[in-house]
Amino acid sequence: MKNKIISILSVSALVLGLSACSTENKDPKPEIEVKEPAVETFAAEYEMKGTTSSGKPKNDTFIFEGKTEDGIITELNFDIIRNKGSEGEYSKKDIMGYLMNISDAAVEKTADGYKLTTLTAYGYDPAYGEGALAQFMVSASCDNLTDTTTFKELNFRDDALSSPDNAVSVAMDKALLAYGYLAKDGGIELNEETLVKDILSMHGLYADGSYQEGSKRISFAGYHGGRSYGEQMAAIEAYILENKMTLEDVYEMFKTTNQASEPIEERDTISGATITFVGDFQRMVYLAIHGELFEGVVTHTTTDGNTKVEVVTQGYGGEMETHVTFDAEGKITAINVRDAQETENVGGVLTAENSDFINALIAGQDDLSKVDAVSGATVTSNAMIKAVELAVEYYKGL
Repeated sequence: MKNKIISILSVSALVLGLSACSTENKDPKPEIEVKEPAVETFAAEYEMKGTTSSGKPKNDTFIFEGKTEDGIITELNFDIIRNKGSEGEYSKKDIMGYLMNISDAAVEKTADGYKLTTLTAYGYDPAYGEGALAQFMVSASCDNLTDTTTFKELNFRDDALSSPDNAVSVAMDKALLAYGYLAKDGGIELNEETLVKDILSMHGLYADGSYQEGSKRISFAGYHGGRSYGEQMAAIEAYILENKMTLEDVYEMFKTTNQASEPIEERDTISGATITFVGDFQRMVYLAIHGELFEGVVTHTTTDGNTKVEVVTQGYGGEMETHVTFDAEGKITAINVRDAQETENVGGVLTAENSDFINALIAGQDDLSKVDAVSGATVTSNAMIKAVELAVEYYKGL
């Protein structure tokens, strides 16, 4: 037994010795080459011109710039500048720039005490109104502000519907709904007897047992949880970076989620951001990828003497694919818009199958300059007119 143990130890020692010799005789391991990530920068600036809801001209410049490493976005600046280059320029990232889930308050000192000049609540709730009117813009005021002033003593008006000569009042149930989001943000259960000083303390305009003269804007969590427009944009930035998205990933997201054609209640793909991703978002990223936007004929097919020309133009909701069908004599017999993401009841009315506008395009094909763009849906209608013009030009060259 003793000899067996010695034999085993001897063999083990021999193996270890051979291993050691073998290691000593091997060539040194080659150094592992560390490959540096491919770093690239990108930048896009896209200007969208249009009109505000009140009919005034506006322009929004979409900024999308940053850096990628091996295709993954690692640095990002996403901003929308209203009226870039003019005196009224401002960033929609700035809480002072855009009215969404924000509240302004202003208190003035008077000879007899204090006056509430304004207390606003701007946001959205489908219970507030139908369609566009679901976006509320309510302001309140009070000429004699005291420590015992209650919510029901305020005078409420609808800023969206009122004019300098005609103040449209707001019913108490709707006022409670609109200001309920603001109050909830401050841990206040809002009712008619809620003290106004408690709400103004959120703005810093009631402190140390007294009202404070001044004004302040704050944001609050709205119907979907998103706060101010700028904070929602910051949430989109964070989402892109946290999910290690490529530019192509972002383009696909802007093209397929939170579309204007979807019910607003369902636009919550990104936590904290319910912004509608209309075509401007797509075009911004497309420019970052390709350096220019695409409009033109994609392909054509001919069946039984009829030729279908597929055209891409830039609609309000992004790329618009239009199929224009010509008969054997070269006359347009059908126009179909495929998967258009145009706003329901606006551009969507034009792109619908056999719409009045499509019939007008077919009827006016001999002189498309006489087909007028549709007011309120100019981007959509102009994109459709251009699609037919491109199709006609292409067909003539076949």
